[in-house]
Amino acid sequence: MSGILNPGSSHGGEAPVIVIGAGFAGASAALTLADAGRPVLLLEAAKAPGGRARSFPDPRSGRELDWGPHLFMKANPALREFLGRIGASASLRFEPSLDLTYRLADGAARGGVRNERLSFPARGGAPASLLALLRWRGPRLAARLSIARGLRRVLKEGPPAVESPAAESKNAGETVEQMLDRLGQGASEREWFWEPFSGAVLNMPAGEGSGELLRRVMCEAFGPGLAGASLGAPAEALGPFWADRALDAIRRAGGEVKMAAPVRRIRIEGGAVRGVTLSGGESIEASVVIAAVPPPALLRLLPAEAFGGKSPWRDLGRLRSASIATAYLWLDHPCPGPAYEALVAERWEWLFRPGAGGLKAGDLRTGEKEPDAPVAFLCGGADSLASAPRSEIESAAREAAGRLLPDFGLRRVLVVRERAATWANGAGEQAHRTAAETPVDGLILAGDWTATGLPATCEGAVRSGFRAAEAAQDPKGG
Repeated sequence: MSGILNPGSSHGGEAPVIVIGAGFAGASAALTLADAGRPVLLLEAAKAPGGRARSFPDPRSGRELDWGPHLFMKANPALREFLGRIGASASLRFEPSLDLTYRLADGAARGGVRNERLSFPARGGAPASLLALLRWRGPRLAARLSIARGLRRVLKEGPPAVESPAAESKNAGETVEQMLDRLGQGASEREWFWEPFSGAVLNMPAGEGSGELLRRVMCEAFGPGLAGASLGAPAEALGPFWADRALDAIRRAGGEVKMAAPVRRIRIEGGAVRGVTLSGGESIEASVVIAAVPPPALLRLLPAEAFGGKSPWRDLGRLRSASIATAYLWLDHPCPGPAYEALVAERWEWLFRPGAGGLKAGDLRTGEKEPDAPVAFLCGGADSLASAPRSEIESAAREAAGRLLPDFGLRRVLVVRERAATWANGAGEQAHRTAAETPVDGLILAGDWTATGLPATCEGAVRSGFRAAEAAQDPKGG
C-alpha cells in the first residue's frame, strides 16, 4: 500500500534533503549535509553502493573485483578530503611524484618485452623534470625534448577559467588533437606521453576529446609542483575501499541510507520540488532533492512538464557516454610488478595488478603477497576495443597477454564492461554541461557530467557533490 512518508522526525519534523544515487557525487553530497546537521536521506537503486566506481564479488575466485580499476591523482584535493573524512586514506598510497612504467612488445628486446620507466623527482622544478625526461629511454631524444616544450607551454597558458562561458574561452571547442597540433607534438610524443594521460582522464579519441579539459588536468597536476602528478591505486577493491566506508560515515553522522530503493519520479508541483516517488509507489517528502545520477536516468525521473524541451534539460540529450572494458587474467604463476603500467602500441591502454596499490615497492617486486591475484587489462572510448563484441574483447586480451606477458600461461579470462563509464568529455559538449542549480526550486544536480570544469572523473564527481550540498544549504545563493 502506497503512502506519504516523512523520515524527518528525528530533526523536529523537518523534511530531509533527498539524495538520489550513491556514487561519488551523491555520497559526498550526503555526507557533507549530514556533517552539517541537515536531515538527509540517500536513496540508491542498486543493492550495493559505488555507482560507476563500484566492485563486485567474483564467485569463481572468491575475490572482490572492480568493475573497472581506477587510478587517482595526488592533485585531487576534493577526492582526498572526502577519502580522509570516510577513513579511506590509509588504503591509497601515492608515489612521491609521477612514476610510470611503460610496457610494450618488442621482438628486439630480451624476452620480447620492453619496460621503460619515467620517474619525475618530487622536487627540483623545471630543470629536474627536464633531466627526468632526458634519462627516460622511451621515445627518442627529440621527442622527449618536444614533450618538455609542450608541457611547458600548457603550464604557461594556464587552466581555462571554470566560471567563464565556453564561448568566451580563447581555445573553446579545441580538441586534444588540435591542442597537440598547436603545441607541435608529433606521433611519438603523443603515443608515449600525451595519449596515456588523455585516454585516462577523457576516455575519448584525441580527435573528439576536449583539449580544455585535458589542459586543466595537466595544470592542476603539474602546475603546483611535480608531486601533484603522482598517481595512486587503492589497496582494496572499490567497494570496501570507499563505497562501504562512505555509507558507514553517512550513518554515523546521522544520515539515513536506503539501498535497493529505486526512485520512479521526482515530484514537482508549482515549479518546486515536493519529494520523490519510489518504484513501489511510496512517496517521500523532501525539502530539497539532489539528483546525482547520469543524464538518461535523470530525464526518466523528471515529469515531462518539468522540462518540455527547455534549457537546461534539453542539453542533457546532447551529452555522450563512452565505454570502458576490463579483462581480468589469471596466470599460471605470480606476476610481480608495479600496481599499474601504461601499454604502448596496443589496443589495451593499461595493465593493473589489483590490490598492489597499497604495498611497498619491495613487496611489489616479490609477488608473494597474493600469489593467485589476477592482472587486468583496461581500455576505453567509443572508438576502442571497449565497444567491440565481448568475444572480440576476450580474444584481444588473450592475444595481448601472449605478447606482453610471454612467460606466463593463461588459466582464465573474465571480461567486464561499463557501457556508460564516462560522460560529457567531448570538445563540443562542454557548453551543454549544466550547473548544480536548476530552474526548479529545490532541485539540484550533481555528477561528474555537470559543469565542474573537469573531465568526468572521481575528482569532478566529488567536487560536484560538495557544490550540490552547498547549494542545498543556501538555495538562494546568499
